[in-house]
Amino acid sequence: MKQNTTNAAAENMSDEAIIELYWQRQEKAIQATDQKYGKYLFTIAYNIVKNSMDCEECLNDTYLGTWNSIPPKRPPVFQTFLSKIMRSQALIRFRRNAAAKRIPSEMVSSLEELDECMAYNPSVEEEYLVGELSRVLNSYLHSLTDRQTFIFICRYYYSDTISHIASMLGLSENTIFRELANIRKGLKERLEREGVSYE
Repeated sequence: MKQNTTNAAAENMSDEAIIELYWQRQEKAIQATDQKYGKYLFTIAYNIVKNSMDCEECLNDTYLGTWNSIPPKRPPVFQTFLSKIMRSQALIRFRRNAAAKRIPSEMVSSLEELDECMAYNPSVEEEYLVGELSRVLNSYLHSLTDRQTFIFICRYYYSDTISHIASMLGLSENTIFRELANIRKGLKERLEREGVSYE
């Protein structure tokens, strides 16, 4: 019973309080982070690497990265700060695994969907092209509705499944498929209009 009370307290702890534990170098900061955000971070990792053991290692690396970053950083949005570290760790693990073999992953599926808009084509002008793609993509995202932006980021940044996005928004999977298709079509048109190569 005491353990359940402790877990509930950690889940209800404010982000500011957890960050303060890191600043005080108290190891219970990691336990509090795990209790509050462990499942969320695990989901991000699983969407990318599709392997529970790899996800556990990514979690440990994320907590270590957080411990080493706070201090000196004091993140304004703790959940976003954690998700960036986790995504980075999961992508490192994904690349390592993919070097050995092709891995079925939501990351692969979501990136394949974007291939029709932004295929990777290394050249001497790669750095310039990446900058232009980034500029156009940011501009395009700002032109979308809040819901469209949320769907795009969930799918192509966090690699969420279509069913999970639909569930979060209370929409059908078909609606999410249509929204994503429209977003990609609009992105392709914007890239063509801006003269940025996508082939």
